Amino acid sequence: GAEFDSSDRHPPPQCHPGTRLAIIERCKNFIVQCNGKEKMRWVVGGAGVGKSAIMQIVAEEIPADASVFFSVNGRNDGTKFFATIAYQLAVKYEPYRQFIRNEINRDPSLLRKSLPAQFRKFIVDPFIHQRLFNPSQRFVIIIDGLDECDNPKTQREILGLISDFCINYSASPVVWFVASRPEPHITSFFDNARVTPAYTKEEVEIDSDEACEDVQRYLRDELNKIRLAYPTLRHKRDILKCKREWPSELEFKKIATAAGGLFAYASTVVQYIGDPHYRDPATQLRFVLDAIHGGPKGDVSGKDHPMALLDALYQRILANISADVMINARKLLLMYSDNRWCSINFRLMCNILGLSEAAAYGAICQLYAILRVPAPDDAGTDCLAYLHKSFPNFL
Repeated sequence: GAEFDSSDRHPPPQCHPGTRLAIIERCKNFIVQCNGKEKMRWVVGGAGVGKSAIMQIVAEEIPADASVFFSVNGRNDGTKFFATIAYQLAVKYEPYRQFIRNEINRDPSLLRKSLPAQFRKFIVDPFIHQRLFNPSQRFVIIIDGLDECDNPKTQREILGLISDFCINYSASPVVWFVASRPEPHITSFFDNARVTPAYTKEEVEIDSDEACEDVQRYLRDELNKIRLAYPTLRHKRDILKCKREWPSELEFKKIATAAGGLFAYASTVVQYIGDPHYRDPATQLRFVLDAIHGGPKGDVSGKDHPMALLDALYQRILANISADVMINARKLLLMYSDNRWCSINFRLMCNILGLSEAAAYGAICQLYAILRVPAPDDAGTDCLAYLHKSFPNFL
């Protein structure tokens, strides 16, 4: 993992000015108001909703005492997690730095030891047993992209150590933020009644009014920047020589409706329309609208397609499906992409496809970042649904 200001993450994801204010404020309030055992906040949401950008702002504005941002791009080694946290704390606090130096001198193998052993030395001992810090002061540790840590077992082990710490040491000054997608092994961990006293949940929803309003603000501001950068757009006129806004309000509403509350969709559209290599936003906008309508795309394909960046995100998620269950996953995804079948409850769909419920759940267990999957107890009434309509369009 990397720190929030690491060069490995430059430039880091950022919230657009004036967006995500409510979520960020709730996170800040949690730091001030949390007490007792409940000192972990789970920030959960599907792919592309902007969790990393939110965590980045929280890390900058608090500021965080330590942070780890996991990524599949080479920053996903969970075994180095607590060592990364310890390094950041040592840089900031002299008493902690001296403590860690002494511990490593005493046992040079410490950095190679198990996660529980490192957690005891790097967190429990200095914060609880040695009392190196003022217990009335808050120490904020942010973990972003936990689901991108390379091993689900390691992910749950990290969560277990943190939750046990919160429960066993309720007077601890450490506050934890954990951001992840709603992967089944992570969701089931937090659903455990034993863990409930340790955390609160902040769900970053795609279809909430708050998210949709934030996306619209982002789209208006960014499209206006593009308009101001091109004189031909600032002085655009219609067939009757009347001044015409670009994009028109109708065009804007079509894009905003298609994006909903998914920032990944909106940012893909903005990057495509404003691509400096083409320098033709009007034509690029037309291609985007064609893609939204599912109309002809002409010669636009592959990496030049308006949704190429979003497609790459979806392809990366689908790549997690193991080969032995891929055919079952495809059957379910394609059936629920068809308007004639999309409202059928999950149990009946399994029967139609000749799949056991266990096989069906196993086939889609890597897709909770893009799907709303009914709980087994609700399979007879609820259907599988896509978190955003861009995914069935991608299929």
